[in-house]
Amino acid sequence: MELTIQQVLSQGPATSRQLQTATGLTQAAVSRGLRSMGNQVVRFKRGRTPYYAMTRNAFGADDWLPLVMVDRHGNNRVVAYVRPLQHGGYYLQQESGMPSLLAGAEGNGLFDDLPYFLDDLRPQGFLGRQIAAQLAEQGAGFPHDLRNWNSNHVGRYLIANGDDLSGNFKFGPQALSRIRRKVEVSTPEQYPELAESVLAGTLPGSSAGGEQPKFTTYCGERSAHVLVKFSPPGDEALARRWRDILITEHHATEALHEAGLPAAETRLIEAGGRLFLESQRLDRSGEFGRSSMISMQAIDAEFVGLGTNWTAVAYELLGKGLLSSDHAIDILFLQRFGQLINNSDMHLGNLSFSIEGSMFHLLPVYDMCSMGFAPRSGELMEYQFTPPARSTGLDQLVDQRMTTNIEELARDFWKRVAADSRISGEFQQFLQLGNPLDRMVVDGDEYI
Repeated sequence: MELTIQQVLSQGPATSRQLQTATGLTQAAVSRGLRSMGNQVVRFKRGRTPYYAMTRNAFGADDWLPLVMVDRHGNNRVVAYVRPLQHGGYYLQQESGMPSLLAGAEGNGLFDDLPYFLDDLRPQGFLGRQIAAQLAEQGAGFPHDLRNWNSNHVGRYLIANGDDLSGNFKFGPQALSRIRRKVEVSTPEQYPELAESVLAGTLPGSSAGGEQPKFTTYCGERSAHVLVKFSPPGDEALARRWRDILITEHHATEALHEAGLPAAETRLIEAGGRLFLESQRLDRSGEFGRSSMISMQAIDAEFVGLGTNWTAVAYELLGKGLLSSDHAIDILFLQRFGQLINNSDMHLGNLSFSIEGSMFHLLPVYDMCSMGFAPRSGELMEYQFTPPARSTGLDQLVDQRMTTNIEELARDFWKRVAADSRISGEFQQFLQLGNPLDRMVVDGDEYI
């Protein structure tokens, strides 16, 4: 039984020859039929062969969804249209000025699921759970548990809440019609109130990832958008431990700055019985400007597929010509530094990149702290840490001078922390035993 062009394309992409075979039509008739479908059909190539696919409406909108990039001055530019496909998947229809990296690993703009840079914007971590809970309570058809969200939930969320997503993307038809509103300015004196609000379920600012309690705001003192983490109030053991961890993050960024390595700009603020760590956002410029920010996790999923560690993924990206050798070495340095300061949370979502031409550009590192001391399932462990041995993998990639530089930077970090009067008595006692770098095993075979 012969099928119509629409019936064939509803099952998946097809070439002109495949359409001719399935429909019994001539090449000229197939061409006329495709033209008559207008914008319901997209054309792309796999290798040198043209394919055709049929679009569908999605996310409560239509089949022609603008993808907007915001520049550092706050100006919007449509760089592509996301075209949901009838058989599943998405096609990115390029407009002038679209970075080539957005077209994906195959370079043809075809994706089996949400494009990697949009999926990267799904709500995550502490604030993500708050968002999911609020949407579920509103009866909007969103699961309470983020793990149960599918691409349709993510797309609907991005279209409805596109004003303050991480990075510089806006998505959907509303992105072109929203009025730019004056930002709400906060001062550090207001941080305790903002912390209470976010814990109560009110969501100031955007959906930044990560598990620690936090909020985003615009700090009038710094004239900058900031992300603010905070400790529990008071001086209980749990509060002291999280204060210690925030202090280590601040000193890690300070040490990295002095070494000329890219790290977020941070400061510590004590207010309302809490300690706040304020970090200037990497994806914002002035009040309205933005810059691109895509996690290594999303980049790995699209271009590499290792799912392992920073250095391994970085060297794969280097081999593909998607990352410079300088940035690959910086990433290796940062990972080894993190190991030496007891950072047990260096997953691929904790390193981000901007798009610069046809390559990914390493952004300043964030969340670099002694997370290995964090409570586990609500339980506090004693302060214990022996830096991991120098690894065979590291020795193969860097010379002895670089190895020494990394270790000296970590030693400097521990000195800074030990000299900070704000750390807890327990942390002081641990550091009085000596610099942890003095206990490092020199030889070993741990893999980096």
